[in-house]
Amino acid sequence: MKNRIASPLPGTGSYYIMYNPSTVDLMGKIGDAGFTAPDIVEYLTGKKIESCDERNYDGYLDYDPGLRRRGMLEQLGIESYGSYYIANQISAADPAARVILADDARRCMAEIIRSERRAPSAVFMTTMSSNFPAACAAAMALNRARIPVIIGGIHVSTGPRDIDTYLRAHVPHPGLISRVIGAGDSAVMKKIVNDVINGSLKPEYRGNAVIENGVWGGPRVVALPRIRPRFIDKLPVAGPVLSRMIDTNVSTPFLGCPFSCSFCSISSIPKKDRKFRARSADDFLAELLANQKNGASFRNRFYFITPDNLLVGGAALVELLDRMIDSPLKINYAAQISIEVADNEKLLRKLRLSGASHFFIGLESLDIRNLEYVGKNIVQLIKKEGTSVDEFYSSRIKRILDQGISVHGAFMFGMPHDYFNSMDDHTGRDIAEFCVRNRIGLQPTCLSYLPGSLDFIEGEKSGGHAYGNPGTMDYFCSLSVADLTESNRRLPETLRGSPLVAFYCVHDAIRRVGSWGNAIRFGYHMAKRSWKSPTAKGLKSLTERATGSFAGMGFQLGVSTYLELYDILAQSTDKLQGTYERLYSRERDPEIKSLFENIVDAYRA
Repeated sequence: MKNRIASPLPGTGSYYIMYNPSTVDLMGKIGDAGFTAPDIVEYLTGKKIESCDERNYDGYLDYDPGLRRRGMLEQLGIESYGSYYIANQISAADPAARVILADDARRCMAEIIRSERRAPSAVFMTTMSSNFPAACAAAMALNRARIPVIIGGIHVSTGPRDIDTYLRAHVPHPGLISRVIGAGDSAVMKKIVNDVINGSLKPEYRGNAVIENGVWGGPRVVALPRIRPRFIDKLPVAGPVLSRMIDTNVSTPFLGCPFSCSFCSISSIPKKDRKFRARSADDFLAELLANQKNGASFRNRFYFITPDNLLVGGAALVELLDRMIDSPLKINYAAQISIEVADNEKLLRKLRLSGASHFFIGLESLDIRNLEYVGKNIVQLIKKEGTSVDEFYSSRIKRILDQGISVHGAFMFGMPHDYFNSMDDHTGRDIAEFCVRNRIGLQPTCLSYLPGSLDFIEGEKSGGHAYGNPGTMDYFCSLSVADLTESNRRLPETLRGSPLVAFYCVHDAIRRVGSWGNAIRFGYHMAKRSWKSPTAKGLKSLTERATGSFAGMGFQLGVSTYLELYDILAQSTDKLQGTYERLYSRERDPEIKSLFENIVDAYRA
């Protein structure tokens, strides 16, 4: 990929690269007995890794963009707060150096190196499981140029063996590759940077402070060009103009999750390493207010607040909300939260007054047996109330919408009690009808073995992995779909044991919920609700009230973009088989193959 965005401040002093690799599609290599971890470099660049050295390594960082998988965060235009957070930590540890952020789309690592005309002091990488293979490919090339690489992120913490298996075993200088288990906190980052400077990098570092005060606004951090929220383009006439004016900002006041849902990677991490940690309300507000030092605008008022669940904030959340309401901050934000928030009317009202405009809620399933299977805490409340899951969820969603806060629900497909009777009678239709009836968006995901989760560990013992256990190349390649867009585990007989059937249920559901007509209809409904229930600033200003009403529609339009994502994944290209064609080629049930023949043909290249 030739990305011609040169990095700012070129050629002045030492620098580090903070790299967020893309997810590359390796699913076509499943079952290829001759494919090894180093071969991923040739797959992505057309060049054999054996020819890589200090003179030409930058050419081994140019990946074929046709092999990338589109991700949910890219589709929604949401930045990785973690990348900026770690970049600021690096900058604080070495104030004389610059830290340049890179990905594989907006600013390619190879282009930074060419612009700087010198190697970086080190490259830091953050990995979710789906982008781990791309991180390995980049690290192999950098290692041949003797550039230190430090890899962290969820995957390294939950699958620490993979660094040795798929990376260190295949490089000439394994001592130049380090991993960070747990958090990249200030103490750890200072140690790493000092060790890089002194040439004494250690194989592993461990941190525990997942969020700290003061880790923002680094003056020598070179940010990425913004992601344009193209879903706003859907608005007639004004949409393309507004999408050029709007930035989607990201921040987090606290992190930590006390729950142990069996499908979540966090479930296998000791509770002491995932305990709740909060920034001070002063520090969080200072970051947001610094962005509005020249006044609030469409560039600095729309936020994604990123804890796993706002409700775990408890008293710290209440204090923060009160401070936000009383401050001059003008904000409309989306956040992840659990459905129980609807049972606390006082807290729900505070959330709205503080600027809450949209909630992402993990609903998972409408079948209580599925909720029990994954260990959802809400089960006991539903049983106590004596209603169905549908009735329980619907009543709570109504309370949230009445406060002027829109909703999209995350549902998991491929659950043990999902069903498929025909193309028109399946679990996906039930979920779609629920979402349309309640006027909420849908994030469809697949129940998967996320590396490190309790389910993942059990699947390794029981042979439940669809493509291979850790340590195999098929497992390494199948990390491509650890983004929850399709399942990597053996599917129940109620879905005919077929990944093709499961993906169809997902795709059919989002086609029915995420249509342009529904997006406008749900968005208009929320614009009216938001006008009637304004934020604290909206109570005092008609302009703020109108902006809040626009946010009520805008966040809902953003959710509708999941349809575009799944259409992209389903469609074959000249470089990759789409999900339908690939799963069809693996399907062994002749009845299922006959049933899906026309659909697959429609999505061939």
